[in-house]
Amino acid sequence: MFEPETRTPSRVADDVAELEAVVHSGGFWRLVPEVVPRVYAPVTPELLRRVEQGLRRVAR
Repeated sequence: MFEPETRTPSRVADDVAELEAVVHSGGFWRLVPEVVPRVYAPVTPELLRRVEQGLRRVAR
């Protein structure tokens, strides 16, 4: 039979904090291929314009 959600808000907060710690320590990088970049270009207005232009070209 269906059991209602037994998590309490404090447990959810603990889960989120634990996940955040794993992500910030690089814990998930071992799950993706080495070709996936680990550092990305800073988001600037120029970069956003270029991304928008590229998406518009693809959409045509």
